[in-house]
Amino acid sequence: MSRFQTLSELVRHFLHRERWVLLPLLGVLLLGAVILGVSTGLSQVAPLVYALF
Repeated sequence: MSRFQTLSELVRHFLHRERWVLLPLLGVLLLGAVILGVSTGLSQVAPLVYALF
């Protein structure tokens, strides 16, 4: 549950401080984390992940 709390605090910080420029960066980082989390056991996705990063 603390992960969701940290994520919500980070989003509230961006919205409160009006740092809209950094929101796409946050989105890309979250997408990368999801891709790496899903593809941990999948060797077929490894070339895609290597090409992205």
